[in-house]
Amino acid sequence: MQIIAINGSPRGAAGNTEQLLQAFLKGAEGSGARAETIYLKDKTIKHCRGCYTCWGVTPGVCVHKDDMAELLEKLRYSDMIIYATPLYVYTVSGLMKDFMDRRLPLALPHIKKYGEQYAHPRRYEREAPQKTILISNCGFPSRQYFSGLLETFRIMCTSPHNELVGAIMCSAGPMLTIPPFKEKFRWYLDACETAGKEVVQKGGISAETQAVLERELITDVDQFMSMINRMWDKTLSGEIKFKPRP
Repeated sequence: MQIIAINGSPRGAAGNTEQLLQAFLKGAEGSGARAETIYLKDKTIKHCRGCYTCWGVTPGVCVHKDDMAELLEKLRYSDMIIYATPLYVYTVSGLMKDFMDRRLPLALPHIKKYGEQYAHPRRYEREAPQKTILISNCGFPSRQYFSGLLETFRIMCTSPHNELVGAIMCSAGPMLTIPPFKEKFRWYLDACETAGKEVVQKGGISAETQAVLERELITDVDQFMSMINRMWDKTLSGEIKFKPRP
């Protein structure tokens, strides 16, 4: 299985999203898959102009000459695509949204009905559906804020061309990288690794592993909010020196 993992965090390898992604890939690669991680922050990907040149003038070729052309070729031949993104305003990051918009050359302009859903057919046929994995994290203490993001990917994968085979959505994601809590929540990253193994070996995440991934890291929400707000109070007052994230 050939996997292309798209990290849409502006922090790249230094972000919380990376912790989840690499744990998943560890399990997948340990089961025989080949994976490549693309960090969008290191790529030049312009906004989609909505000009439809890639449909009507130069079929399959975008008017922009940037790094997306290379990524489109990688997407064509990948068995699985992992979309790894922090939750920004209840959806994907801006980097990820540009990437998703610029996939347009891989589709045909016609609209086709698949069951009760409508979608654009693939420009390049495949023998099997392309598997999709969603990985995300947020600073909120509850998973409910991922609902809009998850719905986007469910709709995106309703055609026979794409299959959403797993969604890992971790609330209170910063807890995975803060030293005092890192080991306490090691079990979550272990579950991500197990999920990676299962997707390669079985084609999806088992119900048992999914149940672990849906456990909240934070059980006392009021205490969590108080801790976060105290930290910001001290930062804004100058008691703690503000250090921008890398």
